[in-house]
Amino acid sequence: MSLLLRSGRSFAATVAIFLSLSTPTGWADAQADTIAELRAQLVALTARLETLEAQQQQTHVAVQANSIEVAETKTLSQSAIASSTVSPAKSAESRLKYGADVRYRFESFNIEDTPDRHRNRIRARVDVKATVSDEMLLGFALASGSDDPISSNQTLGDNDSSKQVNIDQAYIRFQPTGRHTDLYAGKFKNPLYRAGGNGLLWDGDLRPEGLAAKFSRNDVFVNALATWITESKAGDDILLLGTQLGIKTSVFDSASLVAGLGYYEYTGIQGSAEYIPEKPRGNRVTDQGRYLSGFDLLEGFAELKFPTSFGKASVYADYVKNLGADDYDTGYTLGAKIGLSDWSFGWAYESIEADAVYAQLTDSDFGGGGTDSEGHRFSASYAISKKIKLGGTVFLNDRNVDFGNEQDYQRFMLDLSVKY
Repeated sequence: MSLLLRSGRSFAATVAIFLSLSTPTGWADAQADTIAELRAQLVALTARLETLEAQQQQTHVAVQANSIEVAETKTLSQSAIASSTVSPAKSAESRLKYGADVRYRFESFNIEDTPDRHRNRIRARVDVKATVSDEMLLGFALASGSDDPISSNQTLGDNDSSKQVNIDQAYIRFQPTGRHTDLYAGKFKNPLYRAGGNGLLWDGDLRPEGLAAKFSRNDVFVNALATWITESKAGDDILLLGTQLGIKTSVFDSASLVAGLGYYEYTGIQGSAEYIPEKPRGNRVTDQGRYLSGFDLLEGFAELKFPTSFGKASVYADYVKNLGADDYDTGYTLGAKIGLSDWSFGWAYESIEADAVYAQLTDSDFGGGGTDSEGHRFSASYAISKKIKLGGTVFLNDRNVDFGNEQDYQRFMLDLSVKY
């Protein structure tokens, strides 16, 4: 097309020149008007040809630009598709979640008729969760500590000896379609609700071993637990079977309430010759060292969370009665918490009679651990960052209130916690 336009333009120019040179003089005047008209037409034709050629050039450039744009778009699309394709390594990595935390603790004890004591402790934990499918997850965690079921602390000292690491969690979680139910098997975090995070029945470090289920829908939740306290080769196993039924609902304008009941039975523990505790930790035992009472615990709990002009606040209560004991069978906790920007403060008063709960699993810090104690707990913490927190707790307790020699028990803990 371009060649034809250029040829046409050259031909028109040649004709014009030829006519101007070859026209005879004799009849030039006679044909002046005709020649002038012819020349004008040739000039117009030339201009028209030049215009068409320019338009053709513009079209050619546009077609080239469009081709380049299409090619670039195709390349970008291919790159986007390639980048959105997850490699097998990345896909496997996205199914894993890691976590870790380390806590350094300084403790000071002032116990009546006992020399003052100071110690430093560490707690280190690491865990991994692996998503097997939309319904199944595997969990595994290691923690410092000993064989104590309610503490993963390690006391520093003993000539800088190496510290023990244990399996803290190892479980399978199955979540059927519908997302209302979670089923656990193995060793896992305690699925039972603890109002305000209190340790009246269960220490926060407790990791039950056995089976558990959690169900929640709308405002109702149900938690259930079946765990082995001890397995016996010669006799009956001692099990903990328990369930909670509760509600989570909004109240007033902007507050939320969690409340419920729980029932927990320790099967065959009273008078058992298969399980004689080395340290009863406040529970009463017979002359043979066997548990004097059974433990069939009925619990009522409530926690109210609400905003204030200072920050978020909560108040909570927990009450337990041991239906398997004839006396010294009740315990309760009352507490409050408030958060002020990066600060948080807490207070609780607790009273726990000798056989109110199974002492091996209750709070390991209050009153030195176990039952048969009462008193206050004050706490404060400051979040240095999202990952670093500094906190302190003071216990002002009386222990051996029901039996033994009553003692003033004062304890101070200063914690530096870092998590990943």
